[in-house]
Amino acid sequence: MIFTNALAQTTAQSQAPAGAGAPPDYGNNWIFSRGMKTKAKQVVSPHSARCVASFYRGTNILSDDVAAMPLQQYRRTDGKIQQVSADPVTRNTAYLVGKSPNRWMTPFIFKKTVVMWLIFWGNGLIWSPPGTPRELFILPTSVTQPLFDSDSNLWYQVLFPNGRTKYIPAVEVLHLMINSTNGIWGRSVLEYAAETLGRQLGAYNTQSMIQGQGLNPAAYIQMAGPLDKAGRDNTREAYEDAISGAEGAGRLAVFDNKVVKFEAISMKMTDAQFLESIQATDKDIANFLGLPEYKLNAGKQSYQSNEQSDIDYLKTTLDPTYLVQWEEAAYLKWQSESEQKDTYFKFIRESVLRTSAKTRAELNEIYLRTRQRTPDEMREKDDYGASSDGGGDKFYLTTSYAVSDPDHVSANEPAPQNGATQ
Repeated sequence: MIFTNALAQTTAQSQAPAGAGAPPDYGNNWIFSRGMKTKAKQVVSPHSARCVASFYRGTNILSDDVAAMPLQQYRRTDGKIQQVSADPVTRNTAYLVGKSPNRWMTPFIFKKTVVMWLIFWGNGLIWSPPGTPRELFILPTSVTQPLFDSDSNLWYQVLFPNGRTKYIPAVEVLHLMINSTNGIWGRSVLEYAAETLGRQLGAYNTQSMIQGQGLNPAAYIQMAGPLDKAGRDNTREAYEDAISGAEGAGRLAVFDNKVVKFEAISMKMTDAQFLESIQATDKDIANFLGLPEYKLNAGKQSYQSNEQSDIDYLKTTLDPTYLVQWEEAAYLKWQSESEQKDTYFKFIRESVLRTSAKTRAELNEIYLRTRQRTPDEMREKDDYGASSDGGGDKFYLTTSYAVSDPDHVSANEPAPQNGATQ
């Protein structure tokens, strides 16, 4: 029922386009559904990767930061730039991206979900079918495949929840991608970070096993006389039941005379230090995700260095990987040719670089005296209403500045008299 109306109005078709085939270097989505087996003998999948605390935190930070940034539509008219107003009646694009992308999601949840698909599957697919009511839907990357027809037109083969396969033309789909090797289809971060995550999962499992043994060492037991497989298993289970688990920590193991030799196999200090290397793997995860280390509770924690790291994080991770391509794709896919002449989309990046009250006041003072913003515009940024004296919508300039051109006479200065120099 979710896509019934949309499918009725779209140009999607049930039959594959003539000569349809996957592009070269398309990749294999099924790998991530079933997981990738690593050298550490751990299966890394979108689900198991979330079990690594630093990766879970990092992906949520990335998706939350993008989702928290308002995506707004602007129009440039006669040298003036104005935000396009959201219209709930026509459900124009400004309304879809800023108020309600579809009947179920808020803009925050919508953008966060798209970024999660990007990180874990390498592609974020937003479908905007024609017709009314206008809505934006997220196509699951796990059941979507790109295809080219015999005329080199791009289509998306999608398996819908009702079990039907449809072929949607690329003109209806805004496609975001990361780690692409062909410009048509992206690749998941997991494809490159699998071994790093596998080591981390293996370390977690090792810690769990040690804890499950009540922090007691493994042991070698020699019995009097031969034992068959059932006998060996019974002996092993008896020992493990006696000392395993938190309640078994420090308990005394009691043996009868059938045990002729017992030798504990203790963990070496070098092995314990290896378990501490989990923190080093967190640094690798931060690099894979493009995050400053302090966001994963590692690295420097001073305010000034973290503030500088946030600026670098915006310039080197958020902008090139997520924001710019979304703005460019929205300009092409969500606007008609006539709208593209003077209308564009932009993420409000200031929401990520939210500074202290003191820093904001200093910036506002600079904006005011350099005529970059009016007082009311600055008040609006801090959720204050317009000033009541009526002067908040005017630009102000510090009067102590002078024009560098000696031939120019300011309107506020008298003209030189009797040939005197200014």
